[in-house]
Amino acid sequence: MKRFVKKLVLFVLKVLAKRRVKRFKGKVIVVTGSVGKTSTKDAIFTILNTQYKVKKSKKSMNTDFGLLLTILDIESGFSSAIKWSWVLVKGLFNSLFRDLSDVWLFEFGVDKPKDMDFLISVVKPDIAVMTNIFPVHLDFGQFKNLQDIFEEKKKIVDALKRNGTAVLNIDNPFLADLAKSRGKREGEFAATGRGSWQKLGNPSDRLTITFSKDDVANYYATNIKLSEAETVFILHHKDKRYEVPFPVLGEYQVYAAMAAIICGELMGISLENSILALQRFSLPAGRMSVIAGKNGSTILDSSYNSSPEALKEALKILKSLGEGKRKIAVLGNMNELGENSRALHHGAGGLVPSCADLLITVGVQAKVMAEAAMEKGMDEKSVHSFDSATAAADFFTSKIKEGDLILVKGSQNNVRLEKFVKAMMAHPEDAKSVLVRQEKVWEKM
Repeated sequence: MKRFVKKLVLFVLKVLAKRRVKRFKGKVIVVTGSVGKTSTKDAIFTILNTQYKVKKSKKSMNTDFGLLLTILDIESGFSSAIKWSWVLVKGLFNSLFRDLSDVWLFEFGVDKPKDMDFLISVVKPDIAVMTNIFPVHLDFGQFKNLQDIFEEKKKIVDALKRNGTAVLNIDNPFLADLAKSRGKREGEFAATGRGSWQKLGNPSDRLTITFSKDDVANYYATNIKLSEAETVFILHHKDKRYEVPFPVLGEYQVYAAMAAIICGELMGISLENSILALQRFSLPAGRMSVIAGKNGSTILDSSYNSSPEALKEALKILKSLGEGKRKIAVLGNMNELGENSRALHHGAGGLVPSCADLLITVGVQAKVMAEAAMEKGMDEKSVHSFDSATAAADFFTSKIKEGDLILVKGSQNNVRLEKFVKAMMAHPEDAKSVLVRQEKVWEKM
């Protein structure tokens, strides 16, 4: 019965949302990929919001319901039948009026085959940004391998509107092959005003613009430097160089900045103005936020989620920062890895000894990382495993030292490492404003 009601609500919302899509006169930008979607979306928003009225997906509302609710400007009813009744009433009312935004900026997440089919049946993009393809969502009922993930996600490029533009990170081999198959025609467009552009050549062509850390791309980054305050790099485009100070941590965040700058230029915003706008960017909670910890420690809070590639990049940050400081890696399960879970956890754990002095794992699967770290030579006295974030916090509270640099990263379900972060914060009263999953609905879980 619940499944039938859910399908019925989804059907009604889709009908209402498509009614609003037909009336929308602005541009549609969609971001998809395995990791980095939300950061990229928010970086694009930071730039476009300087000149346009932009509506974006809230937080990570990137699935079927999330897209429909965003289009209709309504909130989820969660598990309340009464609230969902009001959601449908409000959705019907809002569908009667045209959205006056200049840009819709959506994040599309796909967990299993055919998820993208639903999303693109609702709305098709003028610009499609693909961040990367990595091993995620490999559990039973999801994807079998990386190729399947790629085939599903690339449907967003196939769904581009006439004169649409694909923005691809070609440091990822799947997206590099996609770019080659489409051809690179960057430069064959000219901005014609607020949010408009024209192709120079066949107007039915879809454009492909590439970005990378290699000079084979249309936009590429070099001289990447990381500090505890920002990531600075040199952006190259059309024989010109631009210094880009990006106030976030992580070499991988350079991709989000480049994708955002490209979208800005496609929308008629100069590179110089886009770079200025990015200086006001801040990451969403739980995505490598820097938080003051107890006893003068520093917390690198990446508790929102975890996956093998994202964890690898997070460990790189831990290794590169805080010279002379004690470094602690607090790592939780990486969910939805299917039959590859043990191997991927083992591989991640093997990276820890070169990056951290102390390892704390949370969750059954994360114990494999502890085993791998000790196999790589980490002293067993420096490795501790717990079943819950609360137990890990109880253990570490009395052991935190002045100057400690603490990386916290894990998946959501059955881990919830934001609870560990809150226990370590110098000012836990600020938790609701700086931590992920602080809404009332999460407090009950």
